[in-house]
Amino acid sequence: MPSEIANCINRLTPVVNTTDAKKVPGLGTPQDVYLYCLQQFVWRADMVRWEDYDITKKDKDFVNGLLASMMNPTGETNSRNKRQVGVFNPPVTGFRIRREYRVLNDTERNAFHSVLRTMKTNGEYDMFANLHMGGVSTSAHGGPNFFGWHRVYLVLLEEAMRRIDRTVSLPYWDSTLDFEMDNPANTILFSTEFLGNGYGFVTTGPFANWTTSQGQLRRNIAGGSRLMTRNAINLILTRCRTRQISRPTATATYDLELEHGGPHVWVGGQMQGLNTAAHDPIFFLHHAFIDNIWERFRVRQSSACGVNPSIDYPSATGQHAPNRIMDGIPEYRNIDGYSNYWTTNWFNYEPALSCPSCGASPYIRCNTARNVCVSIARTLVPQEGALVGGTLAFSPAETASSIDAVEARELEAILDVGPVFAAPPAEPRTQRGQMARMAEAARLGNASRP
Repeated sequence: MPSEIANCINRLTPVVNTTDAKKVPGLGTPQDVYLYCLQQFVWRADMVRWEDYDITKKDKDFVNGLLASMMNPTGETNSRNKRQVGVFNPPVTGFRIRREYRVLNDTERNAFHSVLRTMKTNGEYDMFANLHMGGVSTSAHGGPNFFGWHRVYLVLLEEAMRRIDRTVSLPYWDSTLDFEMDNPANTILFSTEFLGNGYGFVTTGPFANWTTSQGQLRRNIAGGSRLMTRNAINLILTRCRTRQISRPTATATYDLELEHGGPHVWVGGQMQGLNTAAHDPIFFLHHAFIDNIWERFRVRQSSACGVNPSIDYPSATGQHAPNRIMDGIPEYRNIDGYSNYWTTNWFNYEPALSCPSCGASPYIRCNTARNVCVSIARTLVPQEGALVGGTLAFSPAETASSIDAVEARELEAILDVGPVFAAPPAEPRTQRGQMARMAEAARLGNASRP
């Protein structure tokens, strides 16, 4: 018997029919243990098709090295050589708190940008982006594994980031701050000091001229769908069971995965496609916010609903089955992403921003009339070097024009992003919303003619 299988059986068999067995659901008999350990070995040996993810041997070794430090059991028992089941190592780089991107001060934000640029240069960023493709388009989307797979995925990326700079944590993009603006397309996010320009090829900011699997990074902000809304989030947070907010069992009103598709399509470019989205760094900020919402939902499950979120994995078969191995992330099963362990030992989030302080950020203001936090807009200034929002300077070229949007749509039309995210309908302030209004006006005008 291969030593890996023998070690796994020796480790798990003593806890069958004990309270510790509950930490590994489905292992009720010695036969279950044998089949589980055999599956783990066979999967590691034969089923990891790294070529499906355009992953090199160097990339594979890097991922497996990260996972090895994350997955090795910890917590000594009575024997020096025996360890508890289902308890994993705390992060090598320490516990981290995730904050809204605009709440970071200039030094913190620039450190985050610097780490991503380093990862882009050494190939690690593209490796992570390439993991979000292939089989993942169905096994990590369209079902309950959507939440857990992306949680582990973000943890992996964040750990890689912190091995470069331990002061850095993955920030999140609260797109409700932009939705609350008069015109979300004018958000300060798409400026030199934040994410770079939002129309056409990305040629400004920290990710200027980045290349992807589908050519140069490009965007077409406010092209379609909509950003996250406070109302949609609040409705989701009224539910108690994961099946009520996850596909395919959630209704549209409470479907968090459907809502998550809105910002993907709204940003446009590579971000709108399942196979290409992760090549735009805004992807990870957006998914950190989706994970934030899910965590708020999980806290409410425990505090108000009497539901244990770690075992509230909806009934599913096939690629979303709870005990199926996660695609592209060796060692983890789908249900492992639901463990309370992550926010207990690895990361958590600052509380949601609220008036009047709104995180004490110069880039977010409190709309006192509606008592909501709102992003400030990019501002056209007469010359370089003027201060905006307290510390930043912008050039006239960073203010979007109708020509920018036209060119961005043309560049987007020739971009092969594969399957596009399911998303809510376009809101009136988007390009598609405006074109729909123009088409409707023309239709009514034609109908009124004799």
